Amino acid sequence: MSIKVKLYMSYLAMAFVPIILLMLFMLIIFFAGEKHDLREFGEAQKYESFNQAIIYGELSYVIREDTARLEDAVFLKSFQDRLMEQWAGFVLTRNGQVTVVSSFLQELSPEEDWKSLIENPPRQMSFNLYRFTSSQIQFAYPDGSLGEMVLFHRSDAVPVFWHPLTTTAGLLFVGLTGLLLTYFVSRSIIRPIQSLRTAALRIKEGDLTHELQTRKTKLGKLNEIAQLGSAFEEMRIRLKHSIEQSLQYEDNRKLLLSHISHDLKTPISAIKGYVEGILDGIANTDEKRVRYMHTIYRKATDMDQLIDELFLFSKLDLQKVAYDFKIVDIGRYVEDFMDEQRFELEKAGVALKFEDYSEGGLHVAADPDKLNRIFTNILNNCVKYMQQDQDDRDDVISVRIRKEDEYAIIEMDDTGPGIDLTDLPHIFDGFYRAEQSRNSESGGSGLGLAIVKQITEGHGGFVWAENLPDDGARFCIKLPLTTAFKAVNEHEEHFNH
Repeated sequence: MSIKVKLYMSYLAMAFVPIILLMLFMLIIFFAGEKHDLREFGEAQKYESFNQAIIYGELSYVIREDTARLEDAVFLKSFQDRLMEQWAGFVLTRNGQVTVVSSFLQELSPEEDWKSLIENPPRQMSFNLYRFTSSQIQFAYPDGSLGEMVLFHRSDAVPVFWHPLTTTAGLLFVGLTGLLLTYFVSRSIIRPIQSLRTAALRIKEGDLTHELQTRKTKLGKLNEIAQLGSAFEEMRIRLKHSIEQSLQYEDNRKLLLSHISHDLKTPISAIKGYVEGILDGIANTDEKRVRYMHTIYRKATDMDQLIDELFLFSKLDLQKVAYDFKIVDIGRYVEDFMDEQRFELEKAGVALKFEDYSEGGLHVAADPDKLNRIFTNILNNCVKYMQQDQDDRDDVISVRIRKEDEYAIIEMDDTGPGIDLTDLPHIFDGFYRAEQSRNSESGGSGLGLAIVKQITEGHGGFVWAENLPDDGARFCIKLPLTTAFKAVNEHEEHFNH
């Protein structure tokens, strides 16, 4: 339930609940007074004053026209009975002495001093917790003696305590209803706000691990504060991710600087040593000088390649590399690429095989230059490990392409020694070198496969490595297929990716 609806309902409840409770309280009081038929009670009260007025009119006529009948006990008894039904009675005096008191009044107030009361009768009085009104009629008896009749009739149908009691009960019900509704409604608002405040203070202190719980309504919806809490929790998660990413970038930068200093120092030291050898005359023959110069050139070339890889890896790590995606028939692209590489690999003593199981064109959205980098780095890695292997086996790299669901799978197998199981989970990490290639002469920079992973993920794909049953390693690249379609302008081509 939203806070707006909850507040509206609480306002309505504060208006109607006290009324309902007061009515129930009145019903309890009525039933306690043995008034079980409220309609009968209401009808009686409706006509009570009217009936009293009729009886009083008859008495007034008798007093004016025939006072002798006031001495008739039977006549007075009949009037007393009729008045008693209407909650009324009278006191009759003769020459200042009380002669008749209605039995109804005697039952209501048996200890009352009627003589003192009628000498100076008050306008309002109470008998047995009911309020009565009095009125006086003076007349003369037939013998000339002075008479006075004081009439008492109930002016209120409920006891005298009823009005203050109902007022007090009404105020009590209003107060209790307001307090309870305020407590429950405010609790549903204040508690989430306090939780939100606690979470904010924790973030202020740098603690981003505290999860803010948001409660849903029974209908599975979020009220306004829960929506605020959900947005706050999303902000916390993003802030935590951003800080973790920043820390990771910082660690990567430190690692990058460390590896740059190490990997650049080695070839520079070698270059300095060979240059010093030339300057000091150690290379005293043309053959030595040529060999030294070739070595210096090779070291400088390695440094240049390392710097290029470091620069590309840094840009990929910071997601600063722009991709120029195009629709590529991956089967034809790989086949053309392998044809280009076959000659160079054959000079290195490596045979290259290609098999296409795609059964038709497989189109992917890819950057051709970045794909070239992927396949080049994997091939170089395969050649490097196969050349380190001392076993007498033919060096062969087999490349296959096939379709799997909505992906194109490229598999590249080599006949090298395979990958150590302890190294297998880490070979795509930056600057990681397997044990057998840790030296800078043959181990490379440790960035080649990390760049492969970054570029592949930039294409929305996956890359992994595994060992073959009969030695050798397999590198698998999984790229999502795309569907090309014509736009309104036939000269443009679009794709979903």
